[in-house]
Amino acid sequence: MAENEEVLSPEELQLPNEVQARLRIGRTAERKAEALEAQVKSLELQGAIKDAGVPDHPARDVVFKDYDGPLDAESLRAYAEKFGLVAIQPVDSGPTAEEIAGQRQILNASGGSPAPSGDTDLAVAMRNAKSKEEVLALVAQAAGQPGFKNRDGLIGVLPEPY
Repeated sequence: MAENEEVLSPEELQLPNEVQARLRIGRTAERKAEALEAQVKSLELQGAIKDAGVPDHPARDVVFKDYDGPLDAESLRAYAEKFGLVAIQPVDSGPTAEEIAGQRQILNASGGSPAPSGDTDLAVAMRNAKSKEEVLALVAQAAGQPGFKNRDGLIGVLPEPY
């Protein structure tokens, strides 16, 4: 194919004008398709590099510019390590079971632990109440629960209204 789709060979110049126009259109479409294919391939490579855990480094684009190997994580990591890009950090999968248990102990000790039975937090429910009646209904519901004390120290008894 000619470098410039506008330039036709001497044989192509002998063809009717309509055919010449279609040749030019076809060549332009072919060049656009090739450019789009290259762009898709580049985006796939960038996504695979990111998924493989290769850190964002200024040299990363240069190192992977002409990479044409497999797009699996192990191959990409090995290629990056070959060029000294990384000591690849393992992907953080969140807190460990020991960390979660420690956090629960801290919450329990501070009294900030949510109720284990899944009950609604009374303070949040009261804050979201739309009327005085809703608040009183919430307090009445909580008054019957074990551990609820009014200011006189009586368990499960609502105080008299002021």
